[in-house]
Amino acid sequence: MIIIIDEASAKLASFYYHGELQEKLYGALPGKLLDELQKKLPDEQQNNLCVYEIENNSGYTESAANTAKANTGNIRIPKAPTDCIWIVSNRQQKQIADSLGIASVGEPQCGTRYAVESLAELDIEYLERVRRRYNHIPWDIGVTDRCLIRELSLSDLPALYELYDKPGMTDFVEPLYDYETELEYQKAYIENMYGFYEYGMWLVFSKETGKLIGRAGLEHNEMGYMIAPKFQNQGYATEVCRFIIDYARENTDFEELYCRIDEKNTASVRLAKKLGFTKSGHMDDDINASIYRKNIKNNEKH
Repeated sequence: MIIIIDEASAKLASFYYHGELQEKLYGALPGKLLDELQKKLPDEQQNNLCVYEIENNSGYTESAANTAKANTGNIRIPKAPTDCIWIVSNRQQKQIADSLGIASVGEPQCGTRYAVESLAELDIEYLERVRRRYNHIPWDIGVTDRCLIRELSLSDLPALYELYDKPGMTDFVEPLYDYETELEYQKAYIENMYGFYEYGMWLVFSKETGKLIGRAGLEHNEMGYMIAPKFQNQGYATEVCRFIIDYARENTDFEELYCRIDEKNTASVRLAKKLGFTKSGHMDDDINASIYRKNIKNNEKH
């Protein structure tokens, strides 16, 4: 990730003092982008401009958007506006950032979509989230022993349809919509669910192969999960759900999680009980589903 910032703002930003900026590199900007900045910025602002490049430790391979990163090592991609975020000091800088397709963040008076009350609130993780949100790059949620869990990208839809087409996958969950409807639904979901709440239903990939093997996540305090038949009865669902419970405990204000489970789905009932959920009621006479609940604040980490 490349951070563009002027000297005055750099001294106000919290990450500036944490040793997270590895190197000051004006030349970190690709030539065309540097030329455009020089054309549009006043000379005095150019002279005060700092450019820092930090290592992108993402597990998500941005140059291969439909797969998780498997055992491929760190993949460097060509520097481009999508690699950059500009901590702007005024509306002029924000407008230039927009014209160049660069994500920007600043204090409210700068007019950025992502505004902070003070630059002292900034840290590297927040900047990386803003950069990804602006460029529609999914966020990596975390890893387990065998799985990578990350947000859905629109480029994942073909793999998602392939997952849902596997035998038994929609026995207890709603199928996907037709492609165009699903595309619009997921666009709104990424924008409003991920973008606002920073959680949602995520994708589960095999770390070994990089292939999509399931979905799991949170929709508010409801936990959901599904694993492809080939990976069932091997502990994958348990592994992923334990991660999600711990994630909810550490990153949300939820006191409890619940699951809605069709009583005919005996495998899910067994898993919920194994994870410490207890049955707390039946939903509706017309729906053969029960509610299972678990207090997550008074339990030790799994």
